Amino acid sequence: MNNKHLACTVLGMLIAAIAYGTMTFHNKLKVAQDEEQTAQGAYDGAVFARSAQQRDLVVLEKNTKGVRDYLALWEPHLKQTRNPQFGEALINLRIKQGDILTLSQGFETVNFNKGGTIPRTLQARLVFEDDYTKTLNWLANIEVSMPACRVSSCRLSKGQSGNDIKMEVTIDVPILEGASKT
Repeated sequence: MNNKHLACTVLGMLIAAIAYGTMTFHNKLKVAQDEEQTAQGAYDGAVFARSAQQRDLVVLEKNTKGVRDYLALWEPHLKQTRNPQFGEALINLRIKQGDILTLSQGFETVNFNKGGTIPRTLQARLVFEDDYTKTLNWLANIEVSMPACRVSSCRLSKGQSGNDIKMEVTIDVPILEGASKT
């Protein structure tokens, strides 16, 4: 084999290598373009889904505006008692401020609505005997100072003397300790 044959063979091998490299790069380019089209399709689908979800969110916000405004109005009152001990102290403070004769009092934490806005309540069972006006004014003042509380039962009967009445009242105070943050 002479130099010309050797040069032609080397040149042929070089051309074959370039053709193979070109074909390989062309296949890689085609795979990349296919992946780009797939990714673009996924992106377009995600953009469409996002805009649909945003429309749903706008509709949901519009439909729940009244409820959310109502909750925002009551939230400070609901957070007034963070835990049962604070609720007990708050009720005892109201009793002391009312200067009302307490015959008995008992407190119990009760599971109210698991997963709801108010998961637990502090149930205060109180028995008073004092002046008719003072006792009923105390009950009204408790509802003014703690508007989120609920009087679940109230029983009035004649007291032992004069203008006295005996009031047995059960008050449920919402406890938000451990509630989910919204």
